[in-house]
Amino acid sequence: MKKLAFVLLTFCTSYSFSQTPTNFDQIKLDQASDCKTAEPYALEASNYQLSTPFEKDDIQRLRSLSFIIKWMGATPDYQFSLDEVASKLLKGSDDLLGLYMAAMTKYVLENKASAADQKAIKLNGITMLLTYAENPANKLKMTKNLKKLSEAKAKGTLEQELQ
Repeated sequence: MKKLAFVLLTFCTSYSFSQTPTNFDQIKLDQASDCKTAEPYALEASNYQLSTPFEKDDIQRLRSLSFIIKWMGATPDYQFSLDEVASKLLKGSDDLLGLYMAAMTKYVLENKASAADQKAIKLNGITMLLTYAENPANKLKMTKNLKKLSEAKAKGTLEQELQ
């Protein structure tokens, strides 16, 4: 019985510490080497954005998104662009734009071999955004444009739709 209690206590303690969010405000991005060192934090922030239900006033979401934006602007190792198609799709929604930025960051950090391919970044970023938006548990309202892209994704024609 004592062994079981110890195992449960250890599990609960480990779980609670693993859920403690990083204080993104404390991470410096002054030099190129800082950006390289901060890559795991940029990925953590992106994963947080894409794995937690959307709540507009969630302070941790705001901090992690702020860090993503700073990191994207500071890193010399990756280039991010919003082309006309992406801008049109996300027009008027800062929330969608933030999620798209998180998705692009996640993609380049997990797929470094194709991180220079802007078409791949856009396609995979939009795909991740759609996967997030399609999940009702994430509480993100699907816009007309997202619904159209979601249908194209289901048909396997998303890449053509994004051109």
